[in-house]
Parts: sequence; structure tokens; C-alpha cells
Amino acid sequence: MPSSTKHILSITLIFLFFIIGCGRDEHIETLIIGPYEVDCVGAFEQECYLEFNEESQEWHFFYESIQGFDFEPGYIYTLKVRLEDRGTEIQDVGRYAYHLVEVLSKEEAPVDERPPRKP
Repeated sequence: MPSSTKHILSITLIFLFFIIGCGRDEHIETLIIGPYEVDCVGAFEQECYLEFNEESQEWHFFYESIQGFDFEPGYIYTLKVRLEDRGTEIQDVGRYAYHLVEVLSKEEAPVDERPPRKP
């Protein structure tokens, strides 16, 4: 292979790695979602999931949707989700878009217990 072709190929590969590496930040998290949705107000009135915060041992409103997640009341879900950084230029939405990767567990729980039991 001529020297100039090797040089062009090397530059092309470096450029491709740079382009791929400059995508929006994404990472994986585990969420615990409660057995029912609740009325809440963020940027507007909506229904929110309840998310269990393991550090505080309390349930909190989760204002975002989780793409690919088919919520069914009456279960506490442990989910593996991928967070996609939306950046800060979009108004009235959270910083991250949530995408379901996997349902790790789905445990029955009563919908009339307020707040829900701890997972």
C-alpha cells in the first residue's frame, strides 16, 4: 500500500473515532418505580411515576417518561435505563431522556398503600 494511502487511511480512522467519541453523553442507571402514578406539577400538571431514592429511603416524583417502558399499576419495578443527555438548550423538559434497557424485577404491590412499601 503506498505511503499516501496509509496516511489518508490513518487520518480517516482518527477522524471517525473523534466523531464517534463526541456524541452526547449517555450512561446507565437503575431506577425503582412505584406501583402507581400520582398527580404532580412540573412544567405543567401531569401524572408522575414514584421513584424510590435509596439514599433517603423515600419515594419522590419522577417527572420524565421512560421510552420503551410499559407501566402496569400494582407492581414495583426495578429498571435498568439509559440516560441520553438532551443538553440545556431545550426548554420545559428534563436534562435527560430515559430509555428502558431492561426490566430487572417486577414485584406485586398494592396500589392503595400510600406511600408504597419500601422495595
